[in-house]
Amino acid sequence: MRMRTVILGVSLVFGVGLMCEASAQAVAQNANKPAAARKAKPAKKAPEAKPAAAATTPAPAATAEKPMAKPKPKRKASMAMSGVPNGVPNCIKHLAKMAEKDPLINYDGHPSEIVNNGLMWNDPKSHCSIGSDDAMRKKVVELANAWRMKDSATVRSLLAELGSAAGTK
Repeated sequence: MRMRTVILGVSLVFGVGLMCEASAQAVAQNANKPAAARKAKPAKKAPEAKPAAAATTPAPAATAEKPMAKPKPKRKASMAMSGVPNGVPNCIKHLAKMAEKDPLINYDGHPSEIVNNGLMWNDPKSHCSIGSDDAMRKKVVELANAWRMKDSATVRSLLAELGSAAGTK
């Protein structure tokens, strides 16, 4: 048992010594490297009053400049709509805008978010809650069912009714 402990201790000390030696060599190698070149600032345009002075100045070497890095590709803006608008009229306008497309877009995406997290959400702090108005709630439920069934004519007529009841133009 003592022998195992001694061997483990010696190998641990030996391993730590090797790691210190390797890190010392890495530091020494990095110390010998030249410092990274700074980016050159764009030179200010000198006035062209003295053409003789310009002829005596040597031209900068083209090989000394760093090649320009490729620009990062821009992220494409997603076409998907997100979030719930503020106010019942704005929510209904947004739903009507989505219902204009023929064929009707899938209900499970953004329309369900507006209906479930906006119009049907019974919280005074919600963005566009219709509150406890039972007649409007029934129309919104009919709208959701018609949208799931992809019945575009019913969806558009229900949106028009909801819009007139909510005060949208």
